[in-house]
Order: sequence, then structure tokens, then C-alpha cells
Amino acid sequence: MSLSLPLDAERYYPDPREPVDRWFQTASASNVRTTIEVIAELAGPTCSAVVDPFAGGGSSAVAARLMNLPFHGIELDPVLACVSLAKSRATTGHAELLRRLPPIHDLESLRSVLTALPLLAGADDAAVASCLAVVLALRASRDSPLSHEDIVGDLVRHRPPRPNSRLASADATTLVPWGPLHVPEEGAVLYTSPQFGHRSPLLDAPPRLYAAAREVLTATGAFHGRQTAPRDAGFVGTSVSMLRQAAAMMRSATVVIEHEPDDAGHDATEETLERAAAALPGRIHGPRVIVCGEFTWRGPLSLVVFDLR
Repeated sequence: MSLSLPLDAERYYPDPREPVDRWFQTASASNVRTTIEVIAELAGPTCSAVVDPFAGGGSSAVAARLMNLPFHGIELDPVLACVSLAKSRATTGHAELLRRLPPIHDLESLRSVLTALPLLAGADDAAVASCLAVVLALRASRDSPLSHEDIVGDLVRHRPPRPNSRLASADATTLVPWGPLHVPEEGAVLYTSPQFGHRSPLLDAPPRLYAAAREVLTATGAFHGRQTAPRDAGFVGTSVSMLRQAAAMMRSATVVIEHEPDDAGHDATEETLERAAAALPGRIHGPRVIVCGEFTWRGPLSLVVFDLR
């Protein structure tokens, strides 16, 4: 099977002009518009939600928003979890809350804003605005500040967020975050990209920003993660452990897992399907691997696809 999508390098990498997604894009982010096309082709028009257990910087959250679908994400890194939550739930109202406070240009100003926000709004709006504040501090820490005008302009151009979108900051290979996520039991697409190898780029943010992000997420009940990274189980082990948890919550779903060879060039697509089938007997249907193209030094990007029933 081959996709009828133009998956060339231009369509593979994220678009730095994409509203909302451009607030922060990780080095391994996906292109929002291509993600939408893949979901539309593989999951069809009856897709009820987008679930991403390795949400990263939220490109899938933006895709869900543009498709007018709820987003249910899990992300272990608390700073990236704030980025994903902001992308999935921010409105112009949250941006206006921040406009009423001093600009965020460093971590000290972030602290002042996070202290003031609960005094200006209810808990839910303060939480989303706080995540947006973390995004501004992250951009400031990289000497690429993001203006309120850019944020408001992007949000005016985007669909309003779905009120039932949720995010948890935790390890998706454990059951802990899945209950609070309230993923749909049927009809969703699980679209995700686990870390390909040790040399996959990781976020390098200031420790004080991580501390602030954890506090923001803890206050909202979204932080369930660990401060240290989990034991590395490799692409296959991580993917299968995540699928076990997802399958416990979802009766049916279309599953799409991005894959690139690991640091040693090993292709694990077939092994992933074999171990998933062994871990979830009778529940993996129509498994296939769709090779899309070679866009990085690792080798071809492939989509591991099957129906979970």
C-alpha cells in the first residue's frame, strides 16, 4: 500500500509559518498539514479524536484543532507538555490575560506572571494561560521572543479548541496517565512518534523552566510524570508498552506510529508489528508498513499502521 500524499522533504518537515504550531517546533516535529492528510487517508471521515501518547511539541494537537477534533495527549517532558496543552487549548482570551501582565522576557518575569494569573481568572483559564506563559519563557530563553500580537493573530486564524481536549504529563508506557485522559473507546486515531534512538534530539531547556512547568501542570492535576527519564526500552519496547495501555482503554482505533531506523540503522517496523500482535492477541487487524521516503540521516520514514479492535 502506498499513500497518495506528496511526502517529499518539504511536506515532511514542520512549516515555520504554520499558525500556532510555529510557537515552538521541536527538531523532530511533524508537518501539521501532512499529519492531517495522513489521518484523513488512513482513519477516514468518521475519526472521532486524535490521541498522541508521545505528544512532544504538539504538532498533532494543532492538526486535531484544524480538523475540529478533540485532542488527547501524553508527554513526559513537562515543558513540552505545556507547549502541547497551549497549542490544543489556548484562545484569544488566554492571550489577553497575559497582555494584562508584564511581558515575559526571562524566568523571573515568568514567575511573576504565574503568581498573578490565578488572581485574574478561574482555575482552568489560569492553567491554559500559564502554559502559554511557559511557551513565551521557552522562546525567550532561546533569544527568539514571541510577541502577543503573533499569538493573538495566530489564534484568530485558528479554530476554537474543542472543550474536551486533554493532556497529561507522564510516561505513556504506564497506566497512570490514561485514566484521566478519557480517550474515546471507539473511533479515534492514535497517531504518534516515539523516540527513534538515543540520538533523537531532546529538548534542552533551563532547569528553572522545567521546575516552573512542573508546578503549572501539578496545579492543574495534569502532572503524573517523573523528574528522571524512564529506563530506555528502545523503540519497539516503548511502542508495545504504550499500546498495551492504549488497548486497555480503547476498544477500537486506527493506529499510526511513525518510525525511522535507530542509531545503528536498524529497521524495527516488522518487529514492532510482531511484538504488538503477540502482546495484544486477536486485536491487531490489517497490519501494514507504509514507506514514505528518506528525509533524515536515519533512513526511510515509515508508518506502522493497523486497526485496533
